[in-house]
Amino acid sequence: MTSKRGAVAVLVLVLWIAGMAMMVHRNANRSEAQQLAEAALRVQPATFYYAIERDGEQIGAASSALDTTANSLVIEEYFVGDYRSGTASAERTSARWQTRLTRGLHLIDLNADVARPTKPFSMNATVQEDTAIFIAGKKATRRPPARYTFTAPLFTPTIAPVVFMLGGAPKIGRSQAISVFDPMTRSVLRPTLRIGAESLFTVVDSARLDQSGAWTVAHRDTVRAWRIEGAPHGLDAWVDAEGRIVAARAGSFSATRTAFEIAFKNSKAK
Repeated sequence: MTSKRGAVAVLVLVLWIAGMAMMVHRNANRSEAQQLAEAALRVQPATFYYAIERDGEQIGAASSALDTTANSLVIEEYFVGDYRSGTASAERTSARWQTRLTRGLHLIDLNADVARPTKPFSMNATVQEDTAIFIAGKKATRRPPARYTFTAPLFTPTIAPVVFMLGGAPKIGRSQAISVFDPMTRSVLRPTLRIGAESLFTVVDSARLDQSGAWTVAHRDTVRAWRIEGAPHGLDAWVDAEGRIVAARAGSFSATRTAFEIAFKNSKAK
């Protein structure tokens, strides 16, 4: 009886090892399209709000909404605030950015509009034949059309960390080269993103009015985040398990996830 039990145990162990080996082999040999499709299934619709600061002072607010439809994934981003470029005086600025991707996480197109008293900006770009992006010229900005080829797939700065985080375990040291369209230079970059650290953040998830009529913290929650290194323009970003920004810094600018009222209504009141 003991020998039979031992034989069954060995058989179960062998089958388990064989199953694990097959799973590892299958995962190691998945095509990039399969990996993206699997990552896309884990994308969760959500909207987050951010207080935007410059040198420690809030200058505006931003939102980042990710939604799914039957045939596409849509990201809507918005910023409003007093933006100062270089030594020029601050101008009231609003910016909208929309990105559309297929349900398999392939970029379709993007549109950006920046409204301000001087130097308004508008851009439309469309992916062509899966390996080129065409940027339409705009008369208002006097910038000619441009066309760039890239190593597919291509992502925007917002979706790149989402794909990166959902594409594998959030393990410190994991890295991946990824093609990113840089709206600042209207060019395609290929940085290597890397998980450099892990930490626990306390974020504001609801607000209330205080006696002075300003919005203040009503409740906080904890979010585990990972530091993404290697992003363009010296961006230092902490993202959650789904690749959505928790906190970020680039030069003198910073963004911190918070409640809608603290981000937008306090900023508007200033």
